[in-house]
Amino acid sequence: MLHQLALTLFALFFRISINAGYRTGARISTVDIWRNETDNGNVIIAHGINSWPALLEQLNEPILERSAVIEGDVLLYKQRKHRNRAIPLMSAPSKIADRITFKEWLREVSKLRKVIKINVRSTEAVRPVLQYLFAASDEITSPVVLHANVFRSPRSIEAAVDAAEFVDGAKKYFPEATLSIGWTKNNISEVTLPQRRIGWRELFQVLALIKDVEQSLMISTRLTIAAHSTDELSFILGVRPAISVLVWSDESDMVDSWTSLIELRSGPHSKRLIFDLHPKHRAILKTLPYILTVSESEYDRYLWRRVEFPSASVVPSGIVDSTDGVAFLGWPNSFLISLLQPPTLPNVQSISAQLTFVRKRNVRRDEDWIDKSGLAIYLPEKVLDIQSPEIDGGIKVFIGYNGRISIENRDRDLLDQYYQSRTTGQLQRADCYAFELVDRGWHVKLVAWIRRCDDDALYGRTEITLETPMLRSRQLRNVIVSKRGDMGVDLLLQNLKHNSASKHSYITAFMLLLITRLFS
Repeated sequence: MLHQLALTLFALFFRISINAGYRTGARISTVDIWRNETDNGNVIIAHGINSWPALLEQLNEPILERSAVIEGDVLLYKQRKHRNRAIPLMSAPSKIADRITFKEWLREVSKLRKVIKINVRSTEAVRPVLQYLFAASDEITSPVVLHANVFRSPRSIEAAVDAAEFVDGAKKYFPEATLSIGWTKNNISEVTLPQRRIGWRELFQVLALIKDVEQSLMISTRLTIAAHSTDELSFILGVRPAISVLVWSDESDMVDSWTSLIELRSGPHSKRLIFDLHPKHRAILKTLPYILTVSESEYDRYLWRRVEFPSASVVPSGIVDSTDGVAFLGWPNSFLISLLQPPTLPNVQSISAQLTFVRKRNVRRDEDWIDKSGLAIYLPEKVLDIQSPEIDGGIKVFIGYNGRISIENRDRDLLDQYYQSRTTGQLQRADCYAFELVDRGWHVKLVAWIRRCDDDALYGRTEITLETPMLRSRQLRNVIVSKRGDMGVDLLLQNLKHNSASKHSYITAFMLLLITRLFS
């Protein structure tokens, strides 16, 4: 116990006034906590502080090299003959004889006045760790980050922590903590190039998990993966300000091009991007420039109203919107309503977006349901009386997962012998599409393309049109965007844009542009 006594004496000597430092209870982003303790996003984390000698070393570290975060790994000791068989222990090396329990570790690191990062390494340890945190909550004045690898990486032998138990338990016992979730570790050199990224399917797994989480969140991913997944990481960061991304690396990480990371670090979410890198990668990052111009999404979440109905399914369902787009998850229980006022004739309106379908793994092989799965855009006359996800009447435009496109006039009372009720077309089956829908009041046109998912190149243009009855109000219809089908296919919309500007606005904008060009 000499180590413990020395540690206590050091902590008492260096103790900071109780009125200074951090306080728990504020649900803020981890990046906000570390704002004054990082060097352009670089944070110093003391890893593997799992023993008495390591704790003493933290107290003796030089001030200029002092870490902002102290990290420990917790396991549940399973040997029945051991006196601590039912108590979580710190994962110290086997050569350390004096093992430290999590309770002892927590008591000592709370005195160091640093951000406390707790890595829960097994599902069995989740509940005991959270119960200890709950019991000691009044004594903890530092911010706490709870981390678990809840997603499995390719070729990883590490067991993933049960995501639901981790998230639900943290909400119940310690809601003040920042939740950190990541992927199990693997040998990155053994992973194929297509697997060195967070794909849209993996992104949707993250979105389904965090959709209803109110706590501050941190997504932890390694450098090699992050360099190939900046679009997905940008989408996650755009969901809400309390989400941050931690990019870590070890000596085996390889980055062929830093360009995408430079763009992400220079973008609107740069303050919530944290780097915990190996020294050789940290040195490279410090030499990289910032860029002044970064492309922005055309999707404006404040121009759309999200409507979501309750779902009895255990599958997370609904909408997750980001500054980079909107994702429809699970069962079709929700839709977006455009807040733009529909123009009057002879004006036109258009809706355009990039569409990505994400089919879940391990879904049933019955292909009949695929015909009904896809994106639906409704053009109803009124939106005040919508009481369920099923929208009746108006015009329905559909882009199916199987490539089938259609425009359907469902205002049966307005139809007569001069109007067709439906028109269809067929695209080649693909995961990614792009489309533009134009509503002129008297007819609706849909132009759709196949889109290469990796570089957004368009080909296979297909166009269908349908003449529609005129509304008595001479005002164009409202715009509602929804998902149809079942939970087997999710979908993502990027650069979703509703343009309802009048012809006069187009002419004015064109004249201003022409005058500017003439006199520049």
